Amino acid sequence: MRTQQEGSLFESHGAWYVRYREQVQQTDGSIKWTQRAKRLASTADYPKKSEVIPLKNEVMARLNKVGFTLEAGVSIVDFVENKYFPSIEKRLKPSTVKGYKDSWHCHIKDRVTAIRVRDFRTVDGENLMQNIGREHGRKLAHGTYKHIKVTLSAIFTDAKRKGLFDGANPVQGVSIPKGKKHGRKRLTYSLAEIEQHLDLFKNDPILIVNGDGSTYAPKISVRLIRAVIGVAAFAGLREGEIRGLWWEDDEVSVLNIRRSVWHSVALDETKTHEDEDDPGVVLIIQPFRLMLDQIRPQAGSGWMFANSIGGALDLDNLADRVIKPVLKANGLKWKGWHAYRRGLATNLHELGTPDKVIQAILRHEDVKTTQRSYIKTVPSVVTEAMRRLEQRIACAADVQQVSVN
Repeated sequence: MRTQQEGSLFESHGAWYVRYREQVQQTDGSIKWTQRAKRLASTADYPKKSEVIPLKNEVMARLNKVGFTLEAGVSIVDFVENKYFPSIEKRLKPSTVKGYKDSWHCHIKDRVTAIRVRDFRTVDGENLMQNIGREHGRKLAHGTYKHIKVTLSAIFTDAKRKGLFDGANPVQGVSIPKGKKHGRKRLTYSLAEIEQHLDLFKNDPILIVNGDGSTYAPKISVRLIRAVIGVAAFAGLREGEIRGLWWEDDEVSVLNIRRSVWHSVALDETKTHEDEDDPGVVLIIQPFRLMLDQIRPQAGSGWMFANSIGGALDLDNLADRVIKPVLKANGLKWKGWHAYRRGLATNLHELGTPDKVIQAILRHEDVKTTQRSYIKTVPSVVTEAMRRLEQRIACAADVQQVSVN
């Protein structure tokens, strides 16, 4: 049973305070009860003691609900780093945890070092967000400011679940600075650019020219690079989904998207939570089928795109070591792996494909219900859209064939 305290009201230096006792951990690790005082209001606003008693009672009622133990008086910093992060590391994706940690370390932590969880109010959240806005202005995107607030809200949601405070989440109602409309530019590759990329990787060996004029040949085949570009550009998979493909996911006419790889961590779910019982399915158009057949091992098992030691291929490393230098040497710009996925949407749109069909092909989470019912009720629409893309690129010989040296 929690110890209930009435609190002692007193006046000091032109303000009213309430005194109470709570547990505090000492430097030697022991725990002792210590007196604390919390400012209630100025005597100018509440000149009579009788006027401030209701405010004192309200504060003490809130404190009594939470309690006065060591856990109840935990600071935000201690809670986040010793309780919250270890908790979400067990249940959220590593990439999601990284996003929360980046917001915490870059924008929140230094602004809440002296505040306990139970003392944080909506006005504190408002001041925090506005101070970040004044410091960074439109250097940060609106989406970044929004993610900072989401991080802060998630922290207090978890603290409330653990009984560190009662009542509404104090982050509710906190406003978000405007920031710039978009963060990084959403770049895309046109079909012409994709065909140029494939044309540059037609023949082995690949030669990379260094800054000093010397050359080297990376130990990777053009067929593998073309297949990776193909799955990004003609199937629209995300980078982690490409890395997560196994040959067992290839059913000749379709690819089953069952997992994603982030850094070196394989996750048995994708961004939109398809799973083995109901995987995301992507049609394999003929030019892409030819690319996969050229790299398919006899055994046909394991990672589709494996590195030299049998793990999932690091696509960022592949881009840095091989693709970027080749594109740069030929006057072309590398726009990132996701530009192929965006390019698929743009290219399908230019071919007259309805937006909802494109969303179904790309498996966007925000239209998940529409996407699944659309595919089941009118699969011919999705198939026809991909077939039109296939016809558009089928005449490009460099897409279909690779010379053998």
